[in-house]
Amino acid sequence: MLTSKEVAVETDLTVRRLISRYCQLVDDRDFDAAVQLFTDDGRVRVRDTDHHGRQAIRAWLDTLPGPTFHHVTNMVVSYGSQPNTVHAVSDFAAGFKTEDGWSTSILGRYHDTFVGSGRELHFSQRIVTLR
Repeated sequence: MLTSKEVAVETDLTVRRLISRYCQLVDDRDFDAAVQLFTDDGRVRVRDTDHHGRQAIRAWLDTLPGPTFHHVTNMVVSYGSQPNTVHAVSDFAAGFKTEDGWSTSILGRYHDTFVGSGRELHFSQRIVTLR
């Protein structure tokens, strides 16, 4: 029996796939596809700076060094406090390639909120906290 915060397996899998898809698209520098995973008014908060809307998120993605890699782990998915919202918290390591090879440059935690239902979830908010 699920508690009020525990999600069904299908919802958990949908969220995991969505987060993985985002990371792969960013690592492949397919930023146009990555921003489509967000709602029109989606928000990304990184280092105390908010990026509201797909256009602002796309502009922020353009500032990332490349090529990059993501490794996401320790994900916990739960229902949100509002109807049709799901939350996920996950740890990540991210890095980029230099002339000396690959290097991990950032460790942090993603705090994600998704809206929608079933397989039709989108990021509405991603807060990145660094370690």
